[in-house]
Amino acid sequence: MSRKEARETVFKLVYERCVTGESSGFSFDLLTEGFFDDDLAYMEKVYDGIGEHNYFLNETIRRYSKAFKLDRVYRVDLAALLVAAYEILFFDDIPYQISVNEAVELSKKYSTEKSYRFINGILSSVVSDRDALKAELLEGGGGRGAGEPKDEEADKSGEEGEEIF
Repeated sequence: MSRKEARETVFKLVYERCVTGESSGFSFDLLTEGFFDDDLAYMEKVYDGIGEHNYFLNETIRRYSKAFKLDRVYRVDLAALLVAAYEILFFDDIPYQISVNEAVELSKKYSTEKSYRFINGILSSVVSDRDALKAELLEGGGGRGAGEPKDEEADKSGEEGEEIF
């Protein structure tokens, strides 16, 4: 199977987790059956990495989706954004154009007719700020604490702890 198919499969798994709030080993095993080892390793790395860097990725998406609170973003769009943002920030060997294009294509296939513009806009910002975002990751460790607002910032935003994935 191709990397494109592997990306679509991990997108489906991320979408499931966005909706249910839970990770399903059964779904992972079922959807990844028949993939070659390198594609399986890619899917595991992306899926587990999104879980590990959930807070930072959500904060990054929230930062660039100024018109929407994260809980208003369609879960399909959020899944595509999470996969692409993770690839852009953590896979130097995948050209960011491919990550953005695949996310746009997934949104055209699975979401509303206007979603691809929203996704393209957010991911364009992630690409533009990639170096600064990577520096933030290194500074904060990239896990749950990375990018977390200080107490006074959290009070202003009213969104502290809003995690979807």
